[in-house]
Amino acid sequence: MPSLDVPPDGGWGWMVVLSTFLVHVIALGAVKSLGVFYAEFREVFNESAGNTSFISSVFVATILMCSPIASALSNLTSCRAVAMAGSVISAVGLGVSFFAQNIVHLIITTGLITGFGMSLMYSPSLAMIGKYFHKRHATANGIAISGAGVSMLVLSPLFQFLIDEFRWNGALLIFAGMTLNGCVFGALLRPLHLKDAGKDKETEDEKAADSSKTCKAIVPFCQKVLEMFDVTLLKSRPFLVYSLSLFLLMLGNSIIYVHLVAHAQALGVEKTQAAFLPSVMGIVEAVVRPLNGWLSDRVPVRKLYYYMAGCVGLGICNIAVPHSHTYAALVACMVFYGISSGTFYPLIAVLVRKYSGVSRISGGLGWAFVFQGAAFLLGQPIAGWLYDATGNYDMSFYAAATFIFVSVVILLLLVPKKGGKWALESGKPDPEVPHECDELIGLQARQLPADSVTTETLLTCELLTSV
Repeated sequence: MPSLDVPPDGGWGWMVVLSTFLVHVIALGAVKSLGVFYAEFREVFNESAGNTSFISSVFVATILMCSPIASALSNLTSCRAVAMAGSVISAVGLGVSFFAQNIVHLIITTGLITGFGMSLMYSPSLAMIGKYFHKRHATANGIAISGAGVSMLVLSPLFQFLIDEFRWNGALLIFAGMTLNGCVFGALLRPLHLKDAGKDKETEDEKAADSSKTCKAIVPFCQKVLEMFDVTLLKSRPFLVYSLSLFLLMLGNSIIYVHLVAHAQALGVEKTQAAFLPSVMGIVEAVVRPLNGWLSDRVPVRKLYYYMAGCVGLGICNIAVPHSHTYAALVACMVFYGISSGTFYPLIAVLVRKYSGVSRISGGLGWAFVFQGAAFLLGQPIAGWLYDATGNYDMSFYAAATFIFVSVVILLLLVPKKGGKWALESGKPDPEVPHECDELIGLQARQLPADSVTTETLLTCELLTSV
């Protein structure tokens, strides 16, 4: 296993980016393209729309909410092993779905089993990018997650073709074979050990031990469980504030996937044209995500502000949708929606890394995905209840905009106060300053000579505080 002082910001890291890109094509592509099977499932099993929609909602929620388990397993073994195991589990779930006789069977096999397998592929691959990249983290992350937009163009028509040729169960069986390629993608996730990360991990383990003395007295292995799931991250104020904001953002973002096509059809748009609207958004996202990741690494703007700008744009787009009464106007909304979501999506993993630390990025991503999964699980029912109460889709989009704007307001709590970066008087770092800077801050506070600070520490501190 390579052992380095700082992330290499390149080299084999680009193969890790390729692996994560392909994981997004398979895992996130399945999430966004599973709607192709929706009408087929309703017709074959003669089920209501609500019951049938549980397949996709459980699938998405399982992928995201099982991320802490994926992170814990990655800490015990390696991201490579966990991702490869996830590929096999996903294939098993889809293969068993071939024999489904009812919706409940599909909820268990496709929703829970396949969703769990996809989760084991998804979270570790993103975590590995955080370990291989620092200065170019947003650029690498933007390229990797653009696979989700590419998959919307490729998998949806492919699934429809497979359904027409081999029926729905044959299509699922073929997709099971495709997911086994995840073993190859996972093999590209070469383990990397960062020396400083190891020191940080030891410090965090000591904190976890102190905070779980009572628990240890009751259950001997409780400390190990806390370490595996990195529960102490939830005691970090910046991380918890960001996670709450992320929950509200995704609660608003999830609603458009439920009602966009139906809203367009209610305006008189032909079904095929209405179904193309999400593809427009996917095309734009595929281009904008890597571009914004690259820009955010180069423009002299804090990444938090860059992220907030994308969120505000997303809220405005949700307000604009109910006022778009023509197909051309809806297409324009989807273009701007893709630009806005493509602005903040590449920075989610970057900000999680900032508020959790590089040594705890697996746990940080795991808990962040739990908040996202809860949002996606609640988003569809909320949208449905609003439609039942009002009889139209407008309130769903207004509610989405409200959730998104509230998430931006919460992020204001993370904006650094002017002149309050370092608490030098006390000799202790401000909570907003990354722990990698502790050494430099302590030396400055005690007025020690500058040459006692290593070049690596100065460089790391300068880079981290500029995020």
